[in-house]
Amino acid sequence: MDEERAEAAENPESNPNTDAEQPKQSAVPMTPLPKAAPADQPKRSGCAGKGCLIASLAALVILAVSGIALVFIIGLLGIISDKISEFEDSESSTFQYTSARNFKEIYVEGYDSVQTKNKIALINVNGVIVSEDSGSYYDTAVSGYIRAQLRKAANDPAVKAVIINLNTPGGEVTASDEIYEEILRVRRHKPVVAMMNSIAASGGYYIAAGCRPIIANKLTLTGSIGVIIATYNYHKLFEKIGLQSEVYTSGPMKDMLNGGRARTPQEVAVIQTLVNNTYDVFVNIVAKSRGISPEKIRSSVIGDGRVFDGKQALQLGLVDKLGYFQDAVAEAVAQAKIEGSYTVIQYEEAFSFSKLFHLLSAKAQPVNISIQGESASAFRPQQGRLYYLPPSF
Repeated sequence: MDEERAEAAENPESNPNTDAEQPKQSAVPMTPLPKAAPADQPKRSGCAGKGCLIASLAALVILAVSGIALVFIIGLLGIISDKISEFEDSESSTFQYTSARNFKEIYVEGYDSVQTKNKIALINVNGVIVSEDSGSYYDTAVSGYIRAQLRKAANDPAVKAVIINLNTPGGEVTASDEIYEEILRVRRHKPVVAMMNSIAASGGYYIAAGCRPIIANKLTLTGSIGVIIATYNYHKLFEKIGLQSEVYTSGPMKDMLNGGRARTPQEVAVIQTLVNNTYDVFVNIVAKSRGISPEKIRSSVIGDGRVFDGKQALQLGLVDKLGYFQDAVAEAVAQAKIEGSYTVIQYEEAFSFSKLFHLLSAKAQPVNISIQGESASAFRPQQGRLYYLPPSF
């Protein structure tokens, strides 16, 4: 048996079972393998040298230009949308007067929804009152921004009352007067309550005079009913260092605030007249609001420019009551005759590309460095402008 097996292994053809045990291989054509590149032949890439770099830079430039163009188009559409909504609002009601600003409502307190039918709008006046936003680092109360909020509240039928939340030392006379007049417009239809916090002096009191009632904290600083205009006179310094101011004008009063020379009596009279005229407007505003005669205001401590605390202001008849924010809310609810739940809301300007463009186009402000403990955020009145501000501000 062993001999037969050895013979079969040596002669497979003689073994009849060999084909049955081994499967047949199919005849598949063989694909020849590609020849390997010689070792010294350089590999080819899809982009060649400088041409690839230039193409990449060109693509980046095209993408950047396209992105800028897209942002510009979206911003332009946003501005057009604002103008269209402003026009539609002006056509919808004889009472509505519009603003192009886009505000969203922020919950403050009360019923936990801003969708309630009874809302009280809280409008903050914080910082120095100015006509326009200059992008400065100190807190400012911009007249246009505050008036836009008042218009928003006036146009919303769900807003039943407004609270003017004051924390300001005053500011520009024109800006203060603009806010005051806007408050009077709203009061023709809805109650407006003033709440004085840490300070509501000069221009801050001017604004409060448009509200009814005026509520102050017992420690509030208010009053400062007066007008101030400031400049520097350095002509004596010029004399010491041998420097002389040389100015060419079309008239003798054109440079009456020139600090490089002494004031003439005529210039002093002109400037004082401007101050007195503005002061008269302030006095008449206070007299109308508080029922105090203009003569008494001018001849008493009320109108000499000093500040009062809340308790003194109450004794002088400059405020209606002492209290806190909750007292102002309760007064607004009572005057608006709100029954049931209500929500106190405030406004915040929503993001828009038109606002972004405004911020990008604003002039850069120099960095203010504090010296000898002076606050870097301190406000500096501009020379030659009239202000409702405390004397030492």
